[in-house]
Amino acid sequence: MTNPAVRPTYDVVVIGLGIMGASALHHLSRRGVRVLGVEAHGPLHALGSSHGQSRIFRRAYWEGEQYVPLLERSYAGWLELDAAAHDTIAVRTGGLFVGSPESALVQGSRATAVRSGIDHEYLDAAAITERFPAFHVRPDAVGVYEPDALMLFADHARLTYLSRAAAAGAHLAYGQTVRSVRTGSGGALTISGDDWEVSCGAVVLSVGAWIGRFLPGEIAPLVTPMRIPVYEFDVEEARERDHCTGRFPAFLYEDDAGALVYGLPKWRVDEGGLKLGFHNRQLSPLDIESDRRPPAERERLELWRTINPVLPGVRSTGRGISCVYTMSRDESFLIGRSREVEGVVYASACSGHGFKFAPGIGEVLAELALDGRSAVDVSDFRPERMATTDVA
Repeated sequence: MTNPAVRPTYDVVVIGLGIMGASALHHLSRRGVRVLGVEAHGPLHALGSSHGQSRIFRRAYWEGEQYVPLLERSYAGWLELDAAAHDTIAVRTGGLFVGSPESALVQGSRATAVRSGIDHEYLDAAAITERFPAFHVRPDAVGVYEPDALMLFADHARLTYLSRAAAAGAHLAYGQTVRSVRTGSGGALTISGDDWEVSCGAVVLSVGAWIGRFLPGEIAPLVTPMRIPVYEFDVEEARERDHCTGRFPAFLYEDDAGALVYGLPKWRVDEGGLKLGFHNRQLSPLDIESDRRPPAERERLELWRTINPVLPGVRSTGRGISCVYTMSRDESFLIGRSREVEGVVYASACSGHGFKFAPGIGEVLAELALDGRSAVDVSDFRPERMATTDVA
């Protein structure tokens, strides 16, 4: 147990080094504090929600204007990280959000863009197919095009954050499972693992689907870890260039049944396939320790049949992996200060759309841990909203 007369080992300990934890560690290290990052697995494990080649960054956010302040901070953060990195972190691909004029995707994206002053165009079906040859949309389809949308390279981003934090003095520990976080004497926090223990002034908890184990009364009832398949589909050889960056944007497509498909371009003609996935289908609860089964054949075919009329150059063949969405009841974030364990701040339940926010959320977590408040208002993401929100 920590002696109150003894200075804690660290000012802050970050538990979980996915993209949110890696960003928080980076922001903490920039402020010159003594910080430790602890990860139960390796630097690029595939058991959570941060692994893989690419992600979409967009600001014409159909999910709502409450996300825009964090998106603006994150946009600046991604450009800064890319400028400082040896590897490519962000590529400006533009973003195309397609559906019927009445679809939630199109209406929400356009409303956020207009009200928040985000550069965009409103395209009819003819303009979409003329500008982006891979797309063949119905005559009544429309799209919101955001020219500054990005494709993010996920693994590169995570490793860059971690390496920059280490270069700035942060300590990193891999393969170390945290077993408990408790308040010690003198107000310090004690972090315990298997045959090790450290003390600190504050904890950043960024463990994704595992958050309920650390905050069982406060957060566990509000979240459900879900399995969702992600695919790389093959493309007809004669049309590969139409699906690469420069001719193919990152996109979202909502069909008439409300299914939402996302996709990212091929980075180069000779590299990999076209990344596609459902955002709001094929979700199933999972056991985060044991449920890592690959996607079923019927899941791949369901996605291909949904997207093939829009992207006819995409073949039915492809490779899939299973990813994790940590879903909150209203599909929005949980960010705040713990009521269960004083000195703990957390971010989780990003519900499948959180990666793009990592620079902003990491900065917020660092500020909450060190200053007790953040420059960006995150009150919309406090878990207390669930007490008054009737969401099934």
